[in-house]
Amino acid sequence: MRHEDTDRIAALEKDLAAAKHRLQRIEARDEICNLQRIYGYYLDKALYAELVDLMTDDVSLEYSGRGVYLGKTHARELMKMMPGGQQGLTYGHLQNHLQLQGVVHVSEDGRTAKGRWRALIMMGELDKSAQWQEATYENEYREEGGVWKISKIRAYVNLNAEYGVGWHRDPGAVPGVSRQFPPDRPPTDPNYQPYPAAYVPPFHYRNPVTGK
Repeated sequence: MRHEDTDRIAALEKDLAAAKHRLQRIEARDEICNLQRIYGYYLDKALYAELVDLMTDDVSLEYSGRGVYLGKTHARELMKMMPGGQQGLTYGHLQNHLQLQGVVHVSEDGRTAKGRWRALIMMGELDKSAQWQEATYENEYREEGGVWKISKIRAYVNLNAEYGVGWHRDPGAVPGVSRQFPPDRPPTDPNYQPYPAAYVPPFHYRNPVTGK
């Protein structure tokens, strides 16, 4: 074989390997987007057992100012503090979680990823209450045995307001650290506050144009 042919084949093999690597990361991103959307559908219907099944064994969870809970065992206990406090919705309850505006970045090695999402939330109980909520998620993901799982959830509830009153009159508060089920670690950011504060949940990525 001529030297020129050897060089050309080596270059083609290098290009093929690079294309395969890019494709794997693109496919990983698609799987992660589906994973996060599935999380939202489970949360809609209070399918907390199925939701926790989406997580790694060493998962880290932080919802609003509650603090950080570590591991699946604590994740399951934390779900008991969520709306309804039980598996499955009951008659007259609504808790829709729309997962929107996903921005996902897969690591160069294709084994981990980070994602930012917005949740638009409608909560309510028939003839009793109705709330609007809006939250920003900064999550992390890890591939285990060919399956992508959620390894970290940080959900910042930016808005929590009664539907009938409106956020312009009473923006409401968010749950703080629980005395009933104290977290494994205190809240990550002591400066976090919901609306009307102008708090910006930290971005996991740089500006794609300026690099800042």
